[in-house]
Amino acid sequence: MAEIDLPLLMYGVIVGLGAGAVAGILAGLAGVGGGLIYMPVLYACMPVVHGSVAVYVFASLVAVIITGFFSTRAHWNLGHIDYQAAIQLLPGLIIGAALGLWCTLRLPEAWVLLALAGLDAWIAFDYGRKPEHRPSGSVSLPLFSGPIGFVSGMLGIGGGTMLAPLLRRFVALRFAVGTSAFCGLMMALGAVAINMLLEADWRDALASPLSFLLGAWLGIVLILPKSTGWSAHLHAMLPEKMLRLALKTVFASLSAGLLMAAVLV
Repeated sequence: MAEIDLPLLMYGVIVGLGAGAVAGILAGLAGVGGGLIYMPVLYACMPVVHGSVAVYVFASLVAVIITGFFSTRAHWNLGHIDYQAAIQLLPGLIIGAALGLWCTLRLPEAWVLLALAGLDAWIAFDYGRKPEHRPSGSVSLPLFSGPIGFVSGMLGIGGGTMLAPLLRRFVALRFAVGTSAFCGLMMALGAVAINMLLEADWRDALASPLSFLLGAWLGIVLILPKSTGWSAHLHAMLPEKMLRLALKTVFASLSAGLLMAAVLV
């Protein structure tokens, strides 16, 4: 077992507190698992580690599990989860995410950053236009679950950036957000568990930055109960038009930052 480095552990706690505060608010407002925050923060702040971008992706998905738990609990208390839609989505999401996470062991860093930047740009555009609600039978939710899971596992995100826009075409925005938070939690948990059980390379890859990661995850756990609970209640009170404008601004800013990071790699 790797020896714990206390200064590195405390540094991780500080990073986790900051990242968890921002990610928790975003999770409550947009139903995302925080990966859009965790990935760039971990990439920028984690000490240099041996291995590929897979370490950042894996660490981000563990943080997504933590965020998803608190966000799901807050939305469950508000009754904002559509379990019928979740049942249709989860099998494909979990299998796709497990495969996507495994693939990161062989992906270049720039590809992941560029993909995240492109995804954020699309989400910013999508939130900027008013959705047309369609009958629930007009499209098969399971058809999209596998690809969404794969992209989420490959990029270290909770899938809410794709799930919430998809679901809001069939249910009210607040139900789409709550359901995507729940699905992101279960998807990330399944992907991490499957990879740890079946792929031995993860143990070696995570050994070096373990002290930092434990601290970061602890910081996230400490801050999330406040940030996600507050943002979920704020989400319930905000008019949908104002909420869409705020989310468009957030995702557009994230896209620009990630694009710059990819160019500088």
